[in-house]
Amino acid sequence: MRKLFVFALLTLSVTSVSHGANDSPVGGGNNNAPGDYHVLQVFDSRGRSVGPVFSTSLATGVILNVSGANILVPIQRVSNSAGHYSASQYQWSGASPSFPTTNCSGPPVISDISAALRPVLVVRNGADATAYIAPDGYTSMITLLSYAPSEGQCVAFGSSPTSPPVFSVYGWNPGGTYPLTQNYPEPLTIHY
Repeated sequence: MRKLFVFALLTLSVTSVSHGANDSPVGGGNNNAPGDYHVLQVFDSRGRSVGPVFSTSLATGVILNVSGANILVPIQRVSNSAGHYSASQYQWSGASPSFPTTNCSGPPVISDISAALRPVLVVRNGADATAYIAPDGYTSMITLLSYAPSEGQCVAFGSSPTSPPVFSVYGWNPGGTYPLTQNYPEPLTIHY
């Protein structure tokens, strides 16, 4: 019985060593060796790596560290004026910003309380995309007085019977900004 037990342990140890070899899907250790895992990366128009692709149920993007804050910056496929999407090119994904002023002036309000990392709001102005980053702190109640549904437009909340009413949200005034397209020009691509 004791010999059978020793034989079983020896068999298990040989099996576990063989599954850690470089030719197994779990092993690896040399670049491009079988078993190495490759991670999809986002690259800017100059071919410079921005970082790994990261997806949540809410967004797909890339994680950046800006002044010590980790942020998930969303990306989306590039589209043309006819609404056709590129199969291989991406851009920073902007949102329609809301403001605590009646004329869409000043910094926008960041209200993404379900963000996976530090909350961020990307605003596009022509070809430029800027990330507005929430400060390290708690939300406050902010009254929204206007929003920009598209570039060059501003709608004041409660300004007419057809405009949305004024309302308040829990959010942040930006603690910092990061010029995305200046640091990582578009179009973006995704590959290994």
